[in-house]
Amino acid sequence: MNAVNQLKFLDWLQRRFRVSTGLLLFLFLLSLFVTGCGEKTAPVGDNPGSGDEGTAIVADWPLFRGDPEMQGVAVEVIEPPLQLAWTYEPDAEEGKRLPPIEASPVIVGGVVFVGTQGGEFLAIHLESGELKWKFDAEGPVTAPAAATEKAVFFGDQYGFVYALQAGTGEEIWRFETEGKIEGGVNLLTDESGKTSVFIGSHDYFLYSFDSETGEVQWKYETDNYIVATPSLVNSGGSQSVCFGGCDGLLHILPSNGQAIDETKTEVEIGSYVANSAAVRDGIAYVAHNDGEIIAIDVSAREEVWRIVTNTKYLASPAVDDTSLYVSGPDKRLVAYDRVTGEEKWSFLATRSLDSSPVISGDVIWQGGMDGRLYAVNRADGSELWQFELGAQIKASPAVSRGALVVCGSDGVVYAFR
Repeated sequence: MNAVNQLKFLDWLQRRFRVSTGLLLFLFLLSLFVTGCGEKTAPVGDNPGSGDEGTAIVADWPLFRGDPEMQGVAVEVIEPPLQLAWTYEPDAEEGKRLPPIEASPVIVGGVVFVGTQGGEFLAIHLESGELKWKFDAEGPVTAPAAATEKAVFFGDQYGFVYALQAGTGEEIWRFETEGKIEGGVNLLTDESGKTSVFIGSHDYFLYSFDSETGEVQWKYETDNYIVATPSLVNSGGSQSVCFGGCDGLLHILPSNGQAIDETKTEVEIGSYVANSAAVRDGIAYVAHNDGEIIAIDVSAREEVWRIVTNTKYLASPAVDDTSLYVSGPDKRLVAYDRVTGEEKWSFLATRSLDSSPVISGDVIWQGGMDGRLYAVNRADGSELWQFELGAQIKASPAVSRGALVVCGSDGVVYAFR
């Protein structure tokens, strides 16, 4: 961040939190010298790197964008050039094409979890590319799952939400909503160790399930379909669930569902929101279908900035400590200053970019509808490398254990190292 933006950011923090500039400067300087307490993984959202010298970071990618705030930042550093390690092709009937894969993969414990439009949900060994197990859902699966060491959760186009044993694929529970599910799952584990499952449906409801029993802990009705994966927000000393809907609103709800009608907030977006908000430092960044990108202070429930791009966004943004990265059907991946909204650089592909970008070290990984996987320089937007899959890429990459996994419209899962 340059000197001008640093001053703007400090001014915004001072006005937002009503503290002195001296204190802010002290905390900033202190952060440069204080290190973590022996942890080997970098905090999500910071500039990823290695751990102690000679020690490689090994991390899971358990959610659609890697973490509950949907930041799209990998803890591990994956640098180009990459080599294709393996491909996995599900079984297909003779003479028929493989069903496309639009769902983004997630990775936990060295296993890749992803669903297909053929209704198969797959568990694939990350190291070898061999199938561990598969589960037949009632309908097509187009949305990303969420996984823990014990279980994996996902929804299908017939409106079912599933919980499966991560190790065996055995069904734990299922719940039938009254509309198809096109958005992914988010998870929240509280201090007691209890995990809640959050997912939206075309029946207008956002659901919170008990992860072990499938019991509906609470649900919240909006005025239209919910197709986005909800984000979690840590702000103002509390945790919220944040998501955009087809009703043109950004909904902010208490994650525990308590007194939801009294504590909910609805921020006017003005258009259909088909993707997830990227959240950092209490700011939710939304790119919507009517060609705007908006930064919203979740705690204050107020708009920080809004820019008009005239691009109908499907992909979810990614955000790091200084920049917001947004890709769209205008073929551009654009970096914006996350404090001011000012454009910093843009990368131009040959076709639409419907896949959400992933940040890993100094590289932005981006899939394209031109069938290419791009590595883009995080600093200036220049192209570092590309690989042609030969199939459109709508699913977003996942990064774990030294590998990058991405899926194509040809129904194939690709792993690179």
